[in-house]
Amino acid sequence: MTTYPLSEPATTYATDDDGKVTSTVLSNGTLSECAAFVEAMPHDERFSTAIKMDTLDISFGPAEVDELLRYLRDEDEGLSNKDIADIAEKIE
Repeated sequence: MTTYPLSEPATTYATDDDGKVTSTVLSNGTLSECAAFVEAMPHDERFSTAIKMDTLDISFGPAEVDELLRYLRDEDEGLSNKDIADIAEKIE
């Protein structure tokens, strides 16, 4: 199972023609917000972006960003914190 830190702070950067990350910041926010920003870009421009986590040693190059977008599009949201709390109350 793949897990992504969707609520953690991240930054979207432009990449050069070789796929290397540049210092050009395109967006800031959570990983989920950065992914939404990239998904809203024209399809051909998505492959010139990278997302780096601000507080974690994790980065997503152009290929990984595409994989992240597919994952977010295909997966359901799962359980909310309220759903988990409701289940925990029933167990007690």
